Amino acid sequence: MRVRLPAPATRRPTAAHGVCTALSALAMSLGALIGVAASDAHAAAATLLFEGVLQAQGGGPVADGAYELTFAIYAQKEAQSPVWSEGPAEVKVEAGRFVYALGSAKALPAAVLNALPAPHLGVQVAKEPELPRTPLHATLFALGAASLHCTGCVKVSQLLFDGDVDLGGNSLKAKNATFQGDVAAVGVVAQSISAQSVTAATFIGDGSKLTGIASPSGACKDSEAVIGIGKDGALLCGKVAGKAPTLGEVSGGLLGDEFTDVLAGEPEKVAIPDNTGAEAASTLAVPELGQALDLSLHIVLANTDLSSIAITLLPPDDKKVGWTICDPCGVKDAKALDLTVSPAKPPKIGDIGKWIGSNPKGSWVLKVKDTDFCVPQKPGNAPLCDAQAATDGHLTSWSMTIKTRSTTKVQASGALEVTTGLKLPVQAAPPVPCTAKTRGYTYVDSATDAVRICRKSGLWGTLSIHECGNGKLEPGETCDDANTQAGDGCDALCVKECGNGKLDGGEQCDPADPQTQANCTADCKKISYGKVWLESPDYTWHPVHYPHGTYKESLAVQVCKSVGLRLWRDEAGNKADADWAYDWSGIHNLGGHDICYKVNSATQGQQQSHTGTWMLFTGAWSTDMKLHAKAQNGQTVTVLNHRNHTGSDENNASWCQVTVNDGGASWQTQADSGVTSNTAVVLCAKGK
Repeated sequence: MRVRLPAPATRRPTAAHGVCTALSALAMSLGALIGVAASDAHAAAATLLFEGVLQAQGGGPVADGAYELTFAIYAQKEAQSPVWSEGPAEVKVEAGRFVYALGSAKALPAAVLNALPAPHLGVQVAKEPELPRTPLHATLFALGAASLHCTGCVKVSQLLFDGDVDLGGNSLKAKNATFQGDVAAVGVVAQSISAQSVTAATFIGDGSKLTGIASPSGACKDSEAVIGIGKDGALLCGKVAGKAPTLGEVSGGLLGDEFTDVLAGEPEKVAIPDNTGAEAASTLAVPELGQALDLSLHIVLANTDLSSIAITLLPPDDKKVGWTICDPCGVKDAKALDLTVSPAKPPKIGDIGKWIGSNPKGSWVLKVKDTDFCVPQKPGNAPLCDAQAATDGHLTSWSMTIKTRSTTKVQASGALEVTTGLKLPVQAAPPVPCTAKTRGYTYVDSATDAVRICRKSGLWGTLSIHECGNGKLEPGETCDDANTQAGDGCDALCVKECGNGKLDGGEQCDPADPQTQANCTADCKKISYGKVWLESPDYTWHPVHYPHGTYKESLAVQVCKSVGLRLWRDEAGNKADADWAYDWSGIHNLGGHDICYKVNSATQGQQQSHTGTWMLFTGAWSTDMKLHAKAQNGQTVTVLNHRNHTGSDENNASWCQVTVNDGGASWQTQADSGVTSNTAVVLCAKGK
């Protein structure tokens, strides 16, 4: 008797056992090997692999060829009828050997085999009588079923796991278990695994049902992920949302490295050649910006027949084929194109989305071609090309909008405080061309140590640093009072305090302060006027402080206009004049000398009549005049009124002087000359 172990038909987790028995027939003998293979561990029917040797009576192998074999399985050796049979089957024999899968033609249910008490296999060659039956051990057919029903028939060394193993809720216990493949999470395949050591190529699952293993403690929130394990075994969580945190997330939104740049192709306007096949080309150079997060193109064409226009874009990594943006780019008679290309609106041919996550640095070339052209034939041959124009419209402009995670710059949305000093780049040439886009770029000139800054004009300028408090007015200063104290009209940075919108020391008001700006002078002094002194048929007069030591007609006009009044002028004129006020009865002008005369008369308690109607308010006018002239009791106040004069000398004025007291005023003198007193008022008029 010969005994062999066959190789399994497929790499399934099974073992194969076989027996070989010498068989005899009238003309030949058969050496047979029976092996078992499950075509599918979970299939309803299985096959038994039968491998045998046909020998002639002389002992050698039979001639090569095809033989008819019939196979039958009996419940026991002496059974009269088989429980299953198959054949005759034409089996190929080479060198006496053959292999046949029982059940390949007729189903061989595992349930049938499992129910047989002592199954035997019978083989018939052609029309020869059936050869002596050979017993089938349980191991042979049990492996064809959905489960293995034997004890001790399979050695551990014969197990080969190359798929999932379902233990049906039972436990697998071993001192050492080696798996030559993937092992699913414990609790999914089996309830438990007990082993001193487990070795596997891959372990899939969280191992949550493994016992005897110290797992990290704690849990992360839904928006967090585990970023480490602390010394105490607690999980360390981070807000990463499945990806590495951004600079903005790490800095709490104070820092950012995401920028959006709009770059334009050059030259901006390119003529499209007509009827030549030549292309209009424009190049866009993308500098080092970083990783692209989004990218889009904007293309504008004008005055061309879009039905014959094709646009191609050559990205930095493709200088031969490129992308076909559109071809044709419009319908017949359409003349203008305003096109946006993006991952959401892709080109006709090409993948713009592949640049998302990549660095778009390099040269991008846009080409526009008039595809409606002909090739000139040799002289005398037809057809001739149509007449052509110089151009077929223009590529008006094209640009690229790129949102990147920059590798060259960082943006601070809050105040940037540097504790160890801020170092500007030191170099011989500007770091970038000075344009409106790079306005504010700063560097140190390596040759001169000057700090250079890109200005709005597109030119590089030199920063000037002034020294506040040296008593010299330098660039960058609006004042310098030789100190760096605030509250004295010039603040600690040598900027005038008057006009800063605040009330500083020595200021009565501030023209930039909404609360005090009404009637406030440029030097932060409050302009005010008192009660009516005099009135005529057309005007009333009010005293207004004149803050100057020498009379100037232009300043007097400004003082009156600042409080919404006009300066009184002692001469005839246009009543509609915005600067001057005139009053006359048609016979006599009321001049400055007349005003002074009336004031003088009033001090004597008399009210004089004169040409025109004059009314002198003698009650509290002296007190009001003293108040608005900034005068004290017994101090002389100059009452100013411009008189008719020639030339440009504004230091002459009609004036009279009065000594003011609480109870009244006394006339002093009047003259036509320059005024040197700061204790003065001008008469400003308001029309009735």
